[in-house]
Amino acid sequence: MNQNHYAVIGHPIAHTMSPFIHARLFALAGRPADYGVFDISPSELTNQMLQLRALNGFNITIPHKQEIISFLDELSDKAAFFSSVNTVKNDNGRLIGYTTDGTGFCSALKAAGAGLNGRTVVLGAGGAGRVMAFEAALSGGSVTVAVRPHGIPAAEKLCADIRSKVKNARADFCRFDEIDGEIDLLANATPVGMYPNTAAAPVSQDVVCKSACVFDAVYNPNETALLKMARKSGIKAVGGMSMLVWQAAAAHEIWYGAQFNPDDISTLCTDAVIEMKKTFGNIVLCGCMGSGKTTVGRLLSKNTGRAFVDMDVYIEQNEGMTVQQIFAARGEAAFRQLEQDAAKALSQKSGLIIATGGGALVNPENTATLKETGVVVLLDAEISVLKERLKWDHSRPLLAKPNRDEVMEALYCARSGIYRAAADVVIPSSGSANSVAEEVRKALKIPLIQK
Repeated sequence: MNQNHYAVIGHPIAHTMSPFIHARLFALAGRPADYGVFDISPSELTNQMLQLRALNGFNITIPHKQEIISFLDELSDKAAFFSSVNTVKNDNGRLIGYTTDGTGFCSALKAAGAGLNGRTVVLGAGGAGRVMAFEAALSGGSVTVAVRPHGIPAAEKLCADIRSKVKNARADFCRFDEIDGEIDLLANATPVGMYPNTAAAPVSQDVVCKSACVFDAVYNPNETALLKMARKSGIKAVGGMSMLVWQAAAAHEIWYGAQFNPDDISTLCTDAVIEMKKTFGNIVLCGCMGSGKTTVGRLLSKNTGRAFVDMDVYIEQNEGMTVQQIFAARGEAAFRQLEQDAAKALSQKSGLIIATGGGALVNPENTATLKETGVVVLLDAEISVLKERLKWDHSRPLLAKPNRDEVMEALYCARSGIYRAAADVVIPSSGSANSVAEEVRKALKIPLIQK
């Protein structure tokens, strides 16, 4: 069977998830294909068209979704409707433009058991907001476009466009602080809550509580502050990774007629979140005292070029005191607060290897914070190995007791289950530090640096 060639174009495009997602979709479909990434500036698009015409198909992201249209031979009805193209099919030399953004949005909602036939409030009037608002109107529901004061002209124009293009459409707009009434679907099309500003939410808890379902187009982090508010109130919440994967699946249907099982797409969404964290986020090492987090972390840093941070050392440097001194002078509760502050600060960075303290993930808030933008790796050593490694280590405040072995066993029993529940990956760590570091690197598929 012949190899097929596809790609994504955009600028800048270094942090795209497209290669991972499309490679998995090709594998699910049993189609031999490669998928490249072309960083093409607007000024270079004309010069690159010959190369793009040699492909079986390609995807388009910012800033080329409108500019590509003038180079195409034909547009699908929906691409013409939106004046936007994110997928191109090469049909025997003719380039045909499509848009799958709306399909991805609708499919993500359908997979979650939600729909657009009621009242939809769309937050934002940009490109994503336009797609969501039009899809709501096309589905027969009513749509309210909510914006900040500076976005009112764009919202007014979007609603006018909807009413002019969709028969009997019900579309209005308001400011964020004017949102009222019951909402069937609250859809965030703004970047609010995107990494690194993960604590921000576009609307208040009161607005969320008026909603039957909340969708957030932001996919980094997967669990945004808006989605957290929804889940806290028992409201159905749908993340942006689902839309991203479903719109990619729709491109495969266009290219060669692929059909995918929703369960496979759901699994891919989960895997894509982990892949995103591994590739662009932090690697968080957890485990009991003596499991090798610091030593393994330093080796990983040396072999992969990623910066290494030991959470305890980070706290010591910030406070000008050792962990032992902090425990002695301020008590364990004060140290745990410093640990929580450190988790929040480090989660706002990317590309780190972080060694957590033995008790850091006992606090579920630390776990949630670090997992927002990081993949958690448990270094799992047997208790006998931990005892042997720490036999001459007297720097651990929690072990500074006569019944040291009993304390270690109690901590091991109390914390092991917590670590396992938090971990995305578990690596046995009773062996040598070098072998454990290599197992972590292989499991996460981190490339070695060239020496």
